[in-house]
Amino acid sequence: MTTDAGQVPATPLYTITLTGSGVSIDGEPVGVPAGDLPAARLAALAEIRVRAALRGRPVRVTAKEPDGSAWPLVVDPDGRVTTLSVPHPVVPPPVRAGDGSGRSAAPVVPVVPVAPAAPVVPEPAVTWGAPLPVAHQEAWARLLAAHGAGDTTTAIALAERTEAALEAEYGPLHPHTVQVLSARAWLVLGRRDDLSATVQLLVRTALRRRRAGAEPRSETAQVAGNAHAAWRSLAATDPRRALELSGPLTDMLEELGWPDHTQDVVRWVEEATPRPTLPEDPASPEGRT
Repeated sequence: MTTDAGQVPATPLYTITLTGSGVSIDGEPVGVPAGDLPAARLAALAEIRVRAALRGRPVRVTAKEPDGSAWPLVVDPDGRVTTLSVPHPVVPPPVRAGDGSGRSAAPVVPVVPVAPAAPVVPEPAVTWGAPLPVAHQEAWARLLAAHGAGDTTTAIALAERTEAALEAEYGPLHPHTVQVLSARAWLVLGRRDDLSATVQLLVRTALRRRRAGAEPRSETAQVAGNAHAAWRSLAATDPRRALELSGPLTDMLEELGWPDHTQDVVRWVEEATPRPTLPEDPASPEGRT
């Protein structure tokens, strides 16, 4: 199937920059051996592929080569790369307030308080979807290589270890931690071998993304929808286990504000739960001697 570039949103627009010393995405280096341009291209495109998969749609990329040329690309979640014949659409910068004379307002120099009255908890300096820290990029590159080679088991194991290391370093709600958790959930869902574990992981991922305020929110909705769909498949093959997981699933769906999906689970539970049998009334004709 050919990707219709006109249907791909203008943002996000990632920039891959290739140099003789390596490759970066939006200025953040990607861990690959220096001087190996083919490996650098593959590693950068594999990183973009994961971001496209997590968004559930193609994304736009500008690939800058060492010779100064730049190529507009579209990368699909399945790894397909389309080279465009026209540049990406220009996204206008946000409008800045002026002084009424048509001239842009002078930049405002922020004033840093010397001694704030109360401690301020800083927001994470990392944006959602940013490359992982350099210390974790080798593991991430090995994860992508394993996935690209079809070794999903190794990719999942690397994702789990990387996620644990990031959680210990940054906390469970940090963008880096949630990014790798989301990637692990996507890998596990694609393997389709243990529905019970898949449902549990998807429920945990959807809740973590919501509580962390992960962007884009459409990805959180996709994870929640996958959790419900996987649970439905589990209900068809293992009703007992599906009944056990119905509580955590409905809690997650209610927290995300999905009443229709919640009611679907509740109705299934009501139908799957045996109704108690009332004792025979001794006063009934059948009970008389």
